[in-house]
Amino acid sequence: MILRARDIPTVNGRRPYPLDGREILAKHFVVRETTPTNPFGPHKHEQPELWFIISGEAVVKLGDQETTVEPGDLIVIDPWEEHGLSASSRATWICLG
Repeated sequence: MILRARDIPTVNGRRPYPLDGREILAKHFVVRETTPTNPFGPHKHEQPELWFIISGEAVVKLGDQETTVEPGDLIVIDPWEEHGLSASSRATWICLG
């Protein structure tokens, strides 16, 4: 699931991303940089993850679908869902999972 920042209204300086009851026990918090020569290839694993795009534009692969994401977008990855991220320039993002 991709939650677009532009679709979520800011209220009193806050943008609440609706996670639909999903709970994530964080085993890691990583700031990543992806470039054309350093893609984050498709993979899957048992724990869910949240990816938050900080800067740049990237293409996220979730299952068979590819979607362009931009700063402020939140990607919600379910357990065992194949996922990956590539960028035509530089994209900085947070991985929490």
